[in-house]
Amino acid sequence: MAEKSGAFGWVSETLGALFKQETLDPKEEVFISVLFSLLGSLARADGVVTHEEAEHGEELIERMELSKVGRKVAFENFERGRAGGLDVEGEVKRFLAVYPASSTHSEELLEALLNLAKADGRVRIPEKSWLTRVGKVLGIDAEAMRERIGS
Repeated sequence: MAEKSGAFGWVSETLGALFKQETLDPKEEVFISVLFSLLGSLARADGVVTHEEAEHGEELIERMELSKVGRKVAFENFERGRAGGLDVEGEVKRFLAVYPASSTHSEELLEALLNLAKADGRVRIPEKSWLTRVGKVLGIDAEAMRERIGS
């Protein structure tokens, strides 16, 4: 392959890197897509996606330091969850096929969901029921989930 040199080479390499399609590790894609689809679904659970909930999702993306592709996957899946009709149990089972219920990733998933539910200052009844349903699929009994959810 011929070596690129001079200004043309630099421009070609720079533009090539800019438009190069990044890829996610398949396990990372499952984590991001399930996490953000569930966050979107939970945000919608009480019928209103608040500013605080949307901001929480954006802050999480920043903290995770996602690549451009990771951000796209996160935003698309948040919207997919927010649109309604998400098979919540199916998404959790898809997650559990990659990450065991006792894993750090499962705990991170649950913590992110609990933090979103509390983002607007209170956890409403539909959010509590949604979280309890997810907890059950993750193998957490209803009483333990109530304790984790709090008041």
